[in-house]
Amino acid sequence: MNEMCRLFVLFILVFETFYSCKEEAGDPNPYADILSSTPLSKIENYVGLESEDWSSRIFNLDKYASDYVNELNRIDGFTESPTPIKDVETFKATLLDALTSQAGPVSSLLKNKLLRIYVCENLGGSAVTGIVRKDGKSVGGFVILDANTLNRNANDWISYKENSAFQKENVKIRIRIEEEKQNTKANALRYILLHEFGHILSETEKIGPSFFSSKRSYTNFEFYKGIWKSEKVSYLDDSVFIVRPQVRFYSESLSLDENWEKIYPILSSTPFPTLYSAANADDFFADSFVSYVHVILEKKPWELEILKNDKPIFKMENDIRKDTLTTQRKIIERIFSR
Repeated sequence: MNEMCRLFVLFILVFETFYSCKEEAGDPNPYADILSSTPLSKIENYVGLESEDWSSRIFNLDKYASDYVNELNRIDGFTESPTPIKDVETFKATLLDALTSQAGPVSSLLKNKLLRIYVCENLGGSAVTGIVRKDGKSVGGFVILDANTLNRNANDWISYKENSAFQKENVKIRIRIEEEKQNTKANALRYILLHEFGHILSETEKIGPSFFSSKRSYTNFEFYKGIWKSEKVSYLDDSVFIVRPQVRFYSESLSLDENWEKIYPILSSTPFPTLYSAANADDFFADSFVSYVHVILEKKPWELEILKNDKPIFKMENDIRKDTLTTQRKIIERIFSR
């Protein structure tokens, strides 16, 4: 090999190594400082965890929780600022119904790792999550719930959430996740808690990159391989699911009338079980987790209809059982077997 070729090969090797390291480093994490600095992430602020009484873990919004949400909203561009709720006991009773309805391995995981639940109003969404650490290790987490957003029965709440990504036009979405007798506010809370708990599990079980890292890369995590390049960029964006990056929940920004055929029929050819699981890489795990518990473990319904002028024009179910999610199901199954 002549000297010029050697230099060229050396350049290629150095470039590939540099690019690989750059890709491994991941994207900047704007939430790392907030998670690390909030007192809510310190185990010292949690007492009485040995009790299995859920009521001792439910709190009205306090200053620490308010500051935490305000910082998250500032980064996300939301103008809302949360406030404590006035009738905390009524909401607490519904929340206790949701928590005590869980059984088996799901209940055990919740008791071990869901350390506190805050309730508030004007959150800017249904819920947010945080992580609690002990001696530098993530051991559990907390959830902050918006009582007003969640003051709906299960089917109404999830339909509201799904429609929140789209403009109010002639086409709308209806989702059924509970039979009529089980279509309660408690079951709406149960579903959102399981989704948020998925975020906690992704950290404690090391499913994805740590929320505390200044940069986060999904490259070497099995759950996301071949699906997510980064938190907000999917490998499917350039070809299979081009509209996906435009979908933003709670923004009412996208026309469903013009785009539903580019969204919901496409989902079946992707590894996403729901549209919400396609929002970003972190929600991919969280919504896959709640889908697994709801559809596979609990054998509950999950049916979506697209309606035009109140008449169904398209139907689909939660796709957590599809072959393209075999790896993801096995990873979730391993969590319950530990």
